[in-house]
Amino acid sequence: MIWFSKKKLIFFIFLITILLIGWYTAHPLGTKLTVRGQTFDIELAVTEQEKQRGLGYRDSLAQNSGMLFIYDHAEQYGFWMKGMRFPLDIIWIKEDIIVDITNNIPNPINDSSQLLSFQPKVAVDKVLEVNAGTVNRLGIQVGDTVDINN
Repeated sequence: MIWFSKKKLIFFIFLITILLIGWYTAHPLGTKLTVRGQTFDIELAVTEQEKQRGLGYRDSLAQNSGMLFIYDHAEQYGFWMKGMRFPLDIIWIKEDIIVDITNNIPNPINDSSQLLSFQPKVAVDKVLEVNAGTVNRLGIQVGDTVDINN
């Protein structure tokens, strides 16, 4: 039987914690989401820091990928394109029903561009960002059901 001293045990726990933080940073929480028969690989934005950064400062997003912002209550949340380097479609969701769509939002020309704010017509509890053109390509419509695979 191997016995660990308290120092070794504390070091081991510290090392595991650092490794988990590193793994999560490189591989954020994700899930699958299906709408109109198309399954998307989804990153989850749950914490306030993840929501503020969103997809900003990335050069691209893989096709059939997206980011899902999850809120604990429904509200008309405002979104902007700060740090965005590519255009988006925003799909506004309440419970598991698409209630509004804002498509083909252009990315700002540069960091000093005036940023417009976008929000849904009704309160939502989830917001899905995907590449611009995805909504039209797949025929996604208000009233469609979203299936989030946990």
